[in-house]
Amino acid sequence: MHAAPLRAAARAAMAMVLAALILISGGCSKSPAKSTARSAQSVAASSKPSGQLQEVAAPGGVQQLSERLNERAPQIAVLSPADDSTLPAGPWSLRLKVEDWPISSSQATGIGPHVVVQVDDQEPLRVSDPGALAEISMPELLPGSHRLTVYAARPWGEAVKAPGASTQLKLHRVARNASQLPIGGSAQLIATSPNELQHSEPVLIDWLLIDAPLQHLRDDDARWRLRVSINGDSFLVDRQTPLWLKGFKRGSNAVQLELLDGRGDPLNPPFNSLVREVVIDGSAKPAWQAATLSGSALAELSGEPLPAPAPEPEPTPEPIPQPTPQPTSEPSPEPSPEPAAMAETERLVVPPAREVAEEPETEATTEDENAPERAPTAESEPKPEPKPEPAPAPKAAPAPEPKPEPKPEPASPGLPRESTTLAPSSKLSGSARDLVNANGSLIEAQPRGPLAGLKAKLGG
Repeated sequence: MHAAPLRAAARAAMAMVLAALILISGGCSKSPAKSTARSAQSVAASSKPSGQLQEVAAPGGVQQLSERLNERAPQIAVLSPADDSTLPAGPWSLRLKVEDWPISSSQATGIGPHVVVQVDDQEPLRVSDPGALAEISMPELLPGSHRLTVYAARPWGEAVKAPGASTQLKLHRVARNASQLPIGGSAQLIATSPNELQHSEPVLIDWLLIDAPLQHLRDDDARWRLRVSINGDSFLVDRQTPLWLKGFKRGSNAVQLELLDGRGDPLNPPFNSLVREVVIDGSAKPAWQAATLSGSALAELSGEPLPAPAPEPEPTPEPIPQPTPQPTSEPSPEPSPEPAAMAETERLVVPPAREVAEEPETEATTEDENAPERAPTAESEPKPEPKPEPAPAPKAAPAPEPKPEPKPEPASPGLPRESTTLAPSSKLSGSARDLVNANGSLIEAQPRGPLAGLKAKLGG
C-alpha cells in the first residue's frame, strides 16, 4: 500500500526535472539569436552628405596631377631628434630624409608636392624647398609631452596615405606628461584639410588616421567611423578617402571631425575630436583648382622639370644692304688746249726757275753772245681757279698762240732793251724751251681781246 504513493511521487519529480531541462535548453537556444540581433542594430552605418552639402568630383587639375603623382611612393624618415627624446628650452632643429617625392614650388603656380610638419593640433608647417629638409628651424615647445607628425602632401594639401609616407614621434620638454599623449597603439585622427590654401568651392575635407584598425575585410568588421559635421549638417564616413564638397556659405564655416568606434561611440577622446574653420571669401583660385592644366603648369605642379623648349631655328642673317654705287663719271680726255686757254694757263702756272734760267741761257749763248742779260723769271703762286686778270704790266704779255711763230724783233741799237718780265707759263709738256725764240728771246704774246677766245674756238 505504501509502494503506490512512492511511485507517484517519483514520477512527479522526474516530470519536474524534465520540464526544467526543457526550459533551460530553450532559453540557451534563444540567447545567441538575441545577441546577434542586438549587435547588428548597434553598428553605425555610413551615410552621405545631407542638407546644403553636396559631394562633387575633384577639380580637373587635381585629377590630372593625381595621375602623375600616384606613380610616386614617398618615404619619410626623421633623422633628428630621436623619438621619445626631451628637448631643451628654445628653438630646435628638425632634420628629415625624404625619398621619391618631388618637393617643389613655383612663383607662377604656387606650392607643389611638399612635406607637412605638424606639432599636436597646431597649424601645419609646409616645406616646399628640398634644401630646407636638412635643417628645419622649429619653435620652442611648451613644457610637457607632444606629438610630432610629418607626412607627404600633394599640391592641394591632401595627405599621401601610403605606407612610409607619414611618421609620428613623441617629444617632451622639461618632463614627460602621459596624459597629453594618446594610449600607445590606439587610433589617432590628424586633420589634414588645407584650410589656409582654399577659399572657394569645392572644399577638400581630408584626414590622416594613425594606428587605425583595419576594416572591410569581412561583413561584420566595422571598427571605426568618421563623423563630419559642417555648419550643423552631419554624415558618417567609413573609408579613408578625401571628400570634395559644395554647399559652404560665404565667410566662416565650422568643420568638425570626430573618430568613432563601430557602434558610433567616441574613440579615444579627446585626441580624436577636432574643429577647424574654413573661410570662403571668393579670392583667386589656386592653379590646381582649374578645370584643365597646361603642360607647363602640370609639370611645375607635379615637381617635374619643365620640358626643354624646342630649339628655335637660327635666324638667317639678312644681307646687309650695300650702298648703291653711284656712277662715277670718267674724266673725259681733255681736249687740246685752245690757244686762249693755253695763254691763260701760261699766265697762271710758273715754270720751274731752274729750267727757265738754265736752258734758255745755254741756247742764247750759242746763238747770240751779244744779247743782253735777261731778267730772272718772277715766281708766283698758282691760283686755285683761273680768273680774268687786269692787263699785265707793260711789255709783259701772255703767251703767244701756237700758230705762226713771230720773228724776233731786232734790238734797237744804242737803247737798252727793256727787261721783259717772264710771265709764268707752261705747256702740257712742261718744257720752258717752247717759250723762247731761236735767238733766245722770249716769245711775246699778242694782246688778247675780249673775243680772242671765241675766235680761237671758231678757228678764226
